[in-house]
Amino acid sequence: MKLFRILVMALGFTSVSSFAQDVPVEELPIATIASNYYITLPEIPVENYYFIDISHMVFADEAEAVYLLSAYCQANLITCEVFYPAHYMIIQIHTEYMPGGVAMDRADLQAYLGILPKPPVE
Repeated sequence: MKLFRILVMALGFTSVSSFAQDVPVEELPIATIASNYYITLPEIPVENYYFIDISHMVFADEAEAVYLLSAYCQANLITCEVFYPAHYMIIQIHTEYMPGGVAMDRADLQAYLGILPKPPVE
């Protein structure tokens, strides 16, 4: 059973880490992220993928960037892949998991992103 769990986890990480490899980055709509990890989507209909520049954010190293961005920018409807050396990340909106199988409009998705956990304020 333990071996099965490890195998399932490995397959899960493989699929998450490769979701953006087939996406042409230069054609993606651009979303933004604030220093408090609040993601803002552009004023367009909801897309499956968005490009986010993270060059303005400060991280000690790649491991910290991946850890923090994953902790504060991922949930049931959104996953991210961090490209730390190039200072960007790609987020994927999982429209297939939207409530009732109906895609959210931009305002509802933005509200969803607003309730994701954020780091404590110092």
